[in-house]
Amino acid sequence: MAATEIRSWPARAASSWRALGRMPAYQLPIVLGGAIAVFAGAVAFAAAIVAERVLGVSWVRALLLIAFGALALIGQKVTRANLRNGVAVAAIAGVALLAVAGGTVGLLTGLLVFAGAMWGLLKSF
Repeated sequence: MAATEIRSWPARAASSWRALGRMPAYQLPIVLGGAIAVFAGAVAFAAAIVAERVLGVSWVRALLLIAFGALALIGQKVTRANLRNGVAVAAIAGVALLAVAGGTVGLLTGLLVFAGAMWGLLKSF
């Protein structure tokens, strides 16, 4: 019956924070960079609908930030099962954020995700 148990939002949020505390340190930059990219992309996309050039990000760039930020978060999830495969996915997301998404937000989040991926790669040896 535990699988069908309905938990409140505060209980789910507390569980997520505890999961971050148990996460290996090299995964934190990947999660942080991916989450910031998704959040900034969503904010920029919503703002771009109203005003085309808010935050200096076009709506296409905002969608790319969301997509590659989500890819970084997927890479972090894959590292739990297979470190090297997850690091490869996160590194691809980091490079894509740097090269394709562009802008200040893409540069910062891409560097953060890529640094976390390289840290995880070094940890795997």
